[in-house]
Amino acid sequence: MEYYTAEKQHVDITKVEIPGRILDIGGGGEGIIARRYGDKVIAIDNRKDELEESPDAGLKIVMDACELKFLDNSIDNATCFYSLMFIPDVEKMLAEA
Repeated sequence: MEYYTAEKQHVDITKVEIPGRILDIGGGGEGIIARRYGDKVIAIDNRKDELEESPDAGLKIVMDACELKFLDNSIDNATCFYSLMFIPDVEKMLAEA
């Protein structure tokens, strides 16, 4: 079996401006997007405990990313920071977003 490694990488979002509302898919836990963009963020996660431990910013909703309950075209942007690896049907989630 072969193993591959990569050098440590850093993504700096401190200078990235995002206009409008941001749907943060899998936004529980560390809540990186909510930490940066605050009240512009609607964080969804299918685990309530993950949302409870995330930063106290924006709106938090327990919701399945494959079955979003928002009106069409009501969110301006979507992020998936550290969450794609936990979503069983990424294709369905991306189509829904």
